[in-house]
Amino acid sequence: MKCFAAVALSAALSLYPYASVLALSLHGFVEGAGGIRLKDDPAQARDATMGEGRLQVELSQDGPADSRLFFKADLIGDGVEERGDADLREFYLDVSPAQVIDIRAGRQILTWGTGDLLFINDLFPKDFVSFFIGRSLEYLKVGSDAVKFSLYPGPFSLDLVAVPHFTPSEVPQGELLSFFNPFTNRIAAPGESLSMRKPTATPANTELALRLYRTFGSYEGTLYGFRGFFKEPAGMDPADGTLFYPKLSVYGASMRGPFLQGVASFEFGYFDSREDRPGTNPLIENSSLRYLLGYERELRTDFTVRAQYYLEQMLGYGAYKASLPPGAPEKKEYRHLLFLRLTRLLRYQTVELSLIVFYSPSDEDGMVNPQISYKITDRLSVASGANVFFGKNDFTQFGQLDKDDNLYLRLRASY
Repeated sequence: MKCFAAVALSAALSLYPYASVLALSLHGFVEGAGGIRLKDDPAQARDATMGEGRLQVELSQDGPADSRLFFKADLIGDGVEERGDADLREFYLDVSPAQVIDIRAGRQILTWGTGDLLFINDLFPKDFVSFFIGRSLEYLKVGSDAVKFSLYPGPFSLDLVAVPHFTPSEVPQGELLSFFNPFTNRIAAPGESLSMRKPTATPANTELALRLYRTFGSYEGTLYGFRGFFKEPAGMDPADGTLFYPKLSVYGASMRGPFLQGVASFEFGYFDSREDRPGTNPLIENSSLRYLLGYERELRTDFTVRAQYYLEQMLGYGAYKASLPPGAPEKKEYRHLLFLRLTRLLRYQTVELSLIVFYSPSDEDGMVNPQISYKITDRLSVASGANVFFGKNDFTQFGQLDKDDNLYLRLRASY
């Protein structure tokens, strides 16, 4: 448990000495989930991609002066890894010391930006492994130990987040899914792993994120700022064979509102790779410009379509190519990614059919995720689907997972 969770608990105990037990809210679920590979993968020793039992407990307590304590944690029995684990998902305290300010301190899940499963200005950690093996979509987001200040000084709103403990995104590292080893330029062999060096927890390494937003009629416009580190290991240190998280600043903007009987969005971000601004170090990711266009529309009752186009432009591409070592895989200057999500609700919205598709014409790779879920009762539900990956090259995001196609099943009972 990191320090901000402890601070939240300490503050909560001082605020809630006489809180009524009747004000305590308890929710959660018990879930069993399993997954199996659909292909032989020589880089993996096991056929199972998921086999776990999960108990989630969610508690919330309202207190004096518009304060609130919230706790959410999972207890997990993992049959694939043959171990038990505990996951503190969220643990924070909300206080409102004045009418124009709210403060949230502790472990919290933060979500910014306009994208659907595509992120530019949302620089908070993700768990891509959970998404790729078929866990519930809520597990894509990972909690950050942070303090968030929300201010409402008039015509606009401002969020400021400070994150003193760096939390990386979870990416494939060989335990459940294959990964491309950049030191050997091939898919890692069974048992092979990479060391990840995280930034130390010092005041100078505290990550800061800012969001300034307001509405203009039916449209919401937002400005973003971030100073911290890449959330994925975008740097290589060949001296000790480790990957690391280079320093990063991001400046962006977004707009979202009605358009042609649907909702359209645009998002932009300038990624300033502070440790390789000239782009001459091929071991550290270059700076880039990133764009995201989105459109969502309900074509008919209970049938929704969402499409997105993502473009990533590497800056300093000439310097990057000139410094690239012989035999190293070469990234494209422009990376294009297309996204489609179809959602259909049936039988009084108790059955949901969904299809998610990613396709990159520049990387020549992609992913397809069909899923069906059924709400048996108000408290009992089941979901099943598949993750199918494809790619021409094994060093691209989806290409490295080409042999990790999997089928999954989840059964959940809520309380």
